[in-house]
Amino acid sequence: MKNIINIIKHDARKATGSVVAIIIIMGLCIVPCLYAWFNIMSNWAPYDAEATGRIKVAVSSADEGADMFGIELNVGEKIIDALKANDMIGWTFTESGDEAVEGVRSGDYYAALIIPEGFSRDVMSFLDGDLTNPKIIYYENEKKNAIAPKITGKAKTALQEQVNATFVETLAQYTTEAASALEASGKDPREMMRDVGDKIETMRDRLDGIIVVVNSAGSLSDSAQQLLATSDTLIDSTQDALKQEKKILDSIDEGIDKGNEEYEKQQTKAEKAAKEIEKSMRALAKDALKILDNKIAFKVFVTKDLRDKQKEVSKLQKTAKSFADVFGKLGFSSLSSQFKELAKGLDDIYDDLENMKTVDADDRDERKKAVSALSDDISAVLDILEGIDESLESDVDAKYSKAVGDTRSAISSVRSLLNTTSGDLGSVSNLLGGYTDSLDELENSLDKTNMTVRSLQEGMDTVAGIVYNAAGDRLMNGLADLLTGSGSSVAEFLAEPVKMDTEVIYPVREYGSAMAPFYTVLAQWVGAILTAVLIKVKVRKRDDLVDPKLHERFFGRFGLYMFVGLAQALIVSFGDLWYIGIQCEAPIKFILAACVNGVAFMMFNYVLVFALDNIGLGAAVIVLVLQVAGSGGTYPVEVLPTIFKVMYPFMPFKYSMDAMRECVCGMYGNTYWECIGMLILMTAVAVVFGLVMYRPMRGMNRLIAESKEKSEIML
Repeated sequence: MKNIINIIKHDARKATGSVVAIIIIMGLCIVPCLYAWFNIMSNWAPYDAEATGRIKVAVSSADEGADMFGIELNVGEKIIDALKANDMIGWTFTESGDEAVEGVRSGDYYAALIIPEGFSRDVMSFLDGDLTNPKIIYYENEKKNAIAPKITGKAKTALQEQVNATFVETLAQYTTEAASALEASGKDPREMMRDVGDKIETMRDRLDGIIVVVNSAGSLSDSAQQLLATSDTLIDSTQDALKQEKKILDSIDEGIDKGNEEYEKQQTKAEKAAKEIEKSMRALAKDALKILDNKIAFKVFVTKDLRDKQKEVSKLQKTAKSFADVFGKLGFSSLSSQFKELAKGLDDIYDDLENMKTVDADDRDERKKAVSALSDDISAVLDILEGIDESLESDVDAKYSKAVGDTRSAISSVRSLLNTTSGDLGSVSNLLGGYTDSLDELENSLDKTNMTVRSLQEGMDTVAGIVYNAAGDRLMNGLADLLTGSGSSVAEFLAEPVKMDTEVIYPVREYGSAMAPFYTVLAQWVGAILTAVLIKVKVRKRDDLVDPKLHERFFGRFGLYMFVGLAQALIVSFGDLWYIGIQCEAPIKFILAACVNGVAFMMFNYVLVFALDNIGLGAAVIVLVLQVAGSGGTYPVEVLPTIFKVMYPFMPFKYSMDAMRECVCGMYGNTYWECIGMLILMTAVAVVFGLVMYRPMRGMNRLIAESKEKSEIML
C-alpha cells in the first residue's frame, strides 16, 4: 500500500509541476466534454417544425378539375391551399412539374410532389362506375442526405391525408347540398312525417261523413214510402260517398306503411343508442380495472381522462332521457321507465367520477373505495341495458304490431263492407219497388258499417299519434339538421371518425435530451482512450519505491487515470445539466452514473494498454467502434445485424446508457442500480484480466516495440 501511495503522490507532483502537463491534463478533462456538448446541441430538435420547415419540398399541380353533378371540383387546388397552411415541411410551390423535378435533380429540393392533370377526374371516377385510382407522382433525392428522405416521408403522409380529407369533404358537400335542395322543394323529412299525420287526421275526419251517411240510411228504413220517394237521390249520393271513402281508405293504407317504416327507424335508433351506451360503459369498466391497484394510472386518469369521461357520460344521460320521453309519448310506459332508470344510473356514474377528483391517490383504501363504487354503478347500468334490449325485442314490437294489425284489419273490414254496401245500394236501386224486405238487410249492413268505421277511427288515432311523435323526435331533428347543416363539419367527422389519444410513457421534451446519454458515454470513452495515449501506464523504478509488486504499480499509476476520469465525468455531467440544459428527472444519480462510467472506462482502456501495450491501444479503438455501431445508441439493437445482438449484453455502453436514461426519463424499479452493479462487475473483471495477462504478453509487447523502433517512423 505504501508503494501505491508513493506512486500517486509522485504522479501528482509531476502533473502539477509542469505547465505542459497541466495543459495536457486540462485538455484531457475538457476536450471530450466539448465533443458531447456539441453533438447534443446539434441534435437538440431536428424533427420539430422549426427545423423540418427548412427542408424544401417542391409542389406543383396541373389538375384541370372535374364536374360532379353540376358542382365544380378541383382537388389539386384544395390540396395546394391546405399545404400552404402546413409548416411541418418547407413547401415550395413551382409553376410547373418540370421545374420541380429539375430542382430535385440539381439538389435545390429534397423531394417533389406532382399532381397530374386528370387527378380530380380520377378521384370522382367511382361515380361513373369506371374506377381509376388517382395518382400523385413523388420524386425524391436520396443522394443529398441520408436522413432527409426519412423526414420528407412526412410530406407523402401529409399529402395522402389531405387527399382523403378533400375527397370526403367533397362527398359531404354534395350530400348536404342535395339535402338543402330537398328542403327547398318542401321535402323536409320532419315535414313529410307531419304531412302523413295530417292525411291520417283528414281521413279520420272524413269517416265522420261516412257515419252520418250510414245513420241517415238507417233512419230512412223506418218509412218505406219515404225511402221509395227519395231512393234515387239517396242511393246516388251514398254511392258517390262510398267511392270517395274507398279512396280515403287507400290513402290511409299508404300512410300506415310510411308510419310503420318510420317507427322501425325509431326502434333501430333506440337499439343503436343502447349498444353505444353499453360499449362506453364496458370501456369505462376496463379503465376502472386498470386504475384499481395502480396509483400512477389513477393519477393519470384523474388528470387527463376524467373530464372527457364526464362529458361522455353526461351526453349519454341526455340520450337516455330523450328516449324515455319518446317512448312515454308513444304509450310504452314500461320501456320509458327503464330509460329513466338508465338516466338515473348514468347520473350516479357521473357523481362517482366527480368524487374521484377529491380522492388521495396515495391512500390505497380511499382509492379502492372510489373505484369500487364506480364499478358497482357501471354493473347496475349494464343490467338496465340488458332489460332495455329485451323490451325492445319483445314488448315494444308486440304492442306496436298489434296496433298496426288492428288498424289494417279494420281497414280491410271497412273496404269489404263498403264494397258490400255499394253492391247492396245498386240492388236497391233496381229492386226497391218490389222487394221491401231488402230494407231490413240494408239496415243490418249499415249498423255493421257504423261499428267498423268507428273502430277504424280509433286505430287511426293511434297511428297518427305515433307518426306525430316520430316527426318531433330529437333524433329525427338531429338527423335533419345534420343533412341540412354545414358540409365542412360533416367532412371533418367522416375524414377522421376515430381519433387516437397518445399517452407517452417516460416523455422526453427534446430529441437532444434523449440522445444525451449516448453522446455523454461516447465522449467519456474517447476521453479514456486519449488519456491512455497521452499518459504512460508503466512506472519507472525509483528510490522511493521498495521492491514494487505488479499490483502496486498497476493501482499506483491508475490513481492518475481515475482522477482524470472523475474530472471528465463531473465536467461533462454538470455541463449536460446546467449548460446544455437537458431534461433530467434524477440529477444526482445522473452525476453518479457519469462518475462510475469515468472510472470504469478508464479502467477498461488502462488495462488494455497496461497488459497489451500497442495492441491494447488498437483494441480500445476497435471496442469503441463496435460499441458506437452496436450498443443501441442511435438505432434499436433489434434492427442491427446478428453479430451486434450477440455482443450487446457484453458492451459497457449498454449499461452506462441505460443508467443515464433512467435518470433522464424516469426510474423503473431497480434498473438504475442493476446497471451500476454490472459496470462495477465489468471493472473488476478488467482488473483481473490486466493483472493476469501482463506477464504472458511482455514478450510479444517487447517484440512489437522493437519492430516499431526499426521502422524509424513509428512512435
